Amino acid sequence: MYSKIKKRVSYLLMTCMVVGLVSSVGILNVSAATKEIAVKSGGTTLATAIKNASSGTTIVIDGTVVSGAVSLPAGVNISGKNNATIDFSSTSGSSGRGITIAGSGSTLQNVTIKNASDNGIFISGSKNIFKYVTCCYNEDAGFQVSNGGANNSFYNCYSHHNADAKGENADGFAVKLHSGVGNYFENCKAEYNSDDGWDCYAAHGAVKIVNCQANYNGYCNGIYGDGNGFKMGGVDNKTDGVAAHLDPLKHVLTGCTAKGNYGNGFDRNNQSGVVTMSNCTGDSNKGKNFNWPLKGTPSALGYEVTFGKALIQSCTSINGTNNITGATLSGTCKGF
Repeated sequence: MYSKIKKRVSYLLMTCMVVGLVSSVGILNVSAATKEIAVKSGGTTLATAIKNASSGTTIVIDGTVVSGAVSLPAGVNISGKNNATIDFSSTSGSSGRGITIAGSGSTLQNVTIKNASDNGIFISGSKNIFKYVTCCYNEDAGFQVSNGGANNSFYNCYSHHNADAKGENADGFAVKLHSGVGNYFENCKAEYNSDDGWDCYAAHGAVKIVNCQANYNGYCNGIYGDGNGFKMGGVDNKTDGVAAHLDPLKHVLTGCTAKGNYGNGFDRNNQSGVVTMSNCTGDSNKGKNFNWPLKGTPSALGYEVTFGKALIQSCTSINGTNNITGATLSGTCKGF
């Protein structure tokens, strides 16, 4: 009899502990099968949810919430519902990145990230997945992959109206400054950002971009930047203790469109590797639709170099000019 009473008391104590946990951190389900934490205006904050999360936890953003800058632990996921939006307008300065992801194995989906005082999302980790994530109205690149970030995948993501004061950094998607290998984009769109749509300056690993669009970049809210649709590389003069040098990378773009950008649609930008563009379209860009010169003199190097020849396969140029002295055409190309 005593044993039965002891078990009953233990059960009641455990139940109270679970109820208390639900009340304090807003866990929707505490079972190992679900591991969800709800974040909603007036309820659990994003910072609190992250503090109580572990690998495998999904933080569910319900509606619009306001947050300071946060770092997402490895394997912790974010999913949204009811037009989920994280507003980082309370951040300030270059430390005001919305979400920093230095680990691996996280999935972010169905959420909008806006108003950060730096990047919307900064990724130096690897093997993270982004689906239907929008970054907008941030004061640096919407999405940035740097410092070794590798094998991250982006599907149906949208980056628009990101602008920094000088117009030099706020790209839609920045895969640059020592980014690693294997970063992949599919059905993503970059529009109306103050700098470039995609910027691969000083990347250390090739990217693959499939069925993506870069439109009307280079001007946002009175701020002008470079305005290239897909800017595919440049000289690395940012590595401490290492002389400026070229990093030849074999980027691949398939089925991509660059329209109405203030600079070039598809731009070499001193990329010395063999870049392949297949079934891509440049349309009405204010610079060149396809800008692939054979030679150039990068200012960081100070001397002329001959670049690797790009491959332009069955691509189309509409209402614009091209410089393809450093490219080889094949297949059914139109407008060159």
